[in-house]
Amino acid sequence: MDRNLLENHYKKILTDNKERFLEGGVGDAFLSNAKNDNRMALVVLIRITSEIAGKINKCISELRDIEPDLYYYPCEDFHITVMDILRGEEGRELPHNLDDYIKCIRECCSEIDPFKITFDGLVASDNAIMVKGYYDEQLLRFRESLRNSLAVNGLLLEERYKTISSHITISRLYDKYKNPTELMDYIEKPHSFGTMTVKNMEISFHNWYDTRKQLLSVVEL
Repeated sequence: MDRNLLENHYKKILTDNKERFLEGGVGDAFLSNAKNDNRMALVVLIRITSEIAGKINKCISELRDIEPDLYYYPCEDFHITVMDILRGEEGRELPHNLDDYIKCIRECCSEIDPFKITFDGLVASDNAIMVKGYYDEQLLRFRESLRNSLAVNGLLLEERYKTISSHITISRLYDKYKNPTELMDYIEKPHSFGTMTVKNMEISFHNWYDTRKQLLSVVEL
């Protein structure tokens, strides 16, 4: 994937949200009950290596010094959403044709090789802070192949939007940022988290924050 395209994507996220962020942001009303959130979704995702997670945790410690009252994701919930297959919906249950979805995803995974994602820098929306990820062509190929395969097989796809990024959400906002200017200054500084090789993907049934999750399958590349 063209790094410049991804960089422009992340820049747009920040540009579109910076004013609201500096005004205190827009809180997430669901966060007060994050562990019991039941907006369940069927997703393909990538888990993060312990080495990358350790560097993110160090960053979170520094963010806590500036804004201690945010919701910070624990290590076990760090992930990259490759694709929302069935979007987060309150009370959603697993589809009756789950095996068909898993078969499609497995076939598309078999078409690509392990690939690298480099994590470099932070970006923010009006209520979340994310680690920026930059990936190679294999992930782009997988996403396009899966979209086509689901359509050909008559399987519902409910992507909220056509996913192109590979970010990791690391914090969310309950109410208002107390130190938005200092926080934004930190976000805009250089941050390097390293590179990982993706060798498998997970098919998961999880909620919005990944606090509730059911691992359905691990698919090797």
